Amino acid sequence: MKDGQLVEFAKATDCQKRQAVEVFLEGFGHMMTFTKNAEKLRALFLKAFHPSYMLLYVENQQVLGVLGMATNNVRPIKFDKKQCKELFGRVKGSMICAQMNAIFQSQAVEKDTDLYLDVIATAKEARGRGIATKLIEHCFQLSDYQDYYIEVLSKNTNAKRLYEHLGFVGYKHSRFSPIALNGLGYPIKMKKE
Repeated sequence: MKDGQLVEFAKATDCQKRQAVEVFLEGFGHMMTFTKNAEKLRALFLKAFHPSYMLLYVENQQVLGVLGMATNNVRPIKFDKKQCKELFGRVKGSMICAQMNAIFQSQAVEKDTDLYLDVIATAKEARGRGIATKLIEHCFQLSDYQDYYIEVLSKNTNAKRLYEHLGFVGYKHSRFSPIALNGLGYPIKMKKE
């Protein structure tokens, strides 16, 4: 792997912040079924990323990977109601904000020493180069945390294989999930052993 650096979202350049949103949407945009408007999605997530809990992998000034970290008090993505209304209208914007924050702001872990690896995405052209591994292993080095959790969709076999390689073991399957109904597989909660 080429030498890259890990950068908090707050410390990234404006260009890198936009790149981070693109990498995220490349990996997760298909799940944002509330709009097909790519510009609105970009604007929404650019303001939704937490400045300290969204980590970027940057190589030659280019963002090639993103990872959101969550504690029992903080999640890496939070939608602003005013912005949602501006982008989607008063009623639809309020509904989008409420629904997305119900997902992205629910408590992810229970203890202060738990860390949930919330969203991980690698740019398509950089996949298979160990970038996701580097981001995850960085989290393992954070001294405030002892237990690490992650969730993967059952049909995302490459990610599941990577997480198992890094020591994660599945402990809970949610077979009845709206995500499963969309044909993306069912969520599997995993914990690092």
